[in-house]
Amino acid sequence: MMDLGLAGKSALVTGGGRGIGRAVSVALARQGVRVGVLARNEEEVNNTCRNIADVGGISEPLIADMTDPEAMAAAFEQIHTRLGPPTIMVHSAAGWYRPQKLYHVSEQEMRELIDIDICATVALFRQCLPAMLDARWGRMVGIGSLAARTGVAGGTLYAMAKAGLEGLCRGIALDYTRRGITANVVAVGFADSERLAGRIAGNAEHRRKLETATATRRIPQPAEIADVVTFLCSERAAIITGSVIDATAGTHLNNLW
Repeated sequence: MMDLGLAGKSALVTGGGRGIGRAVSVALARQGVRVGVLARNEEEVNNTCRNIADVGGISEPLIADMTDPEAMAAAFEQIHTRLGPPTIMVHSAAGWYRPQKLYHVSEQEMRELIDIDICATVALFRQCLPAMLDARWGRMVGIGSLAARTGVAGGTLYAMAKAGLEGLCRGIALDYTRRGITANVVAVGFADSERLAGRIAGNAEHRRKLETATATRRIPQPAEIADVVTFLCSERAAIITGSVIDATAGTHLNNLW
């Protein structure tokens, strides 16, 4: 069994209440990482913490809205006090967008998405740096999307934000990898999560279309994506930095032939 060298470290996982964020939180806990689970929904965060306890892990619930600087400052103080300075950060939170062409996006919807997917994301990465610089070791992983490269119908701002996440991680990699801090993006096509279930809304034909878009002919499970993220957080992934890793089950390929 490969030792990932993660036991005893502290991690912050945003969007940890459900889907990929929950799966990542549990996967890291299995490796002996103490996990701060951050999201706005208290019930979902507590469910993730119970999942972590079920595998013998240690966690701390962090209830905060990423767009609220005071709430985020309190969350960072809490994780530092209860679990130790986090030297691993996985950013899985993302704004919910209603599919529509850009001209029809309201000013409020535009501001809300930019606030969480750009402004709050940059602030988060910046807040994580001091602990990692002190330790001269750190891992930052953002959950991205193929939309950053391909665009997505009715999701112009979402695609823009995910492209920005890739640029953010490349810049951090250039500035901080020599200090032991790596930054990478795991690009997802789609995962069999609560968010996807909401998009499909029980439409079997839509689900079959998504399955056909993959090379595996099945939609990836969040736990499978979490395995990729966990490796990138490990000692074994020290030379991977500033990269975009496709964890798409082949959705990024041309599957028309």
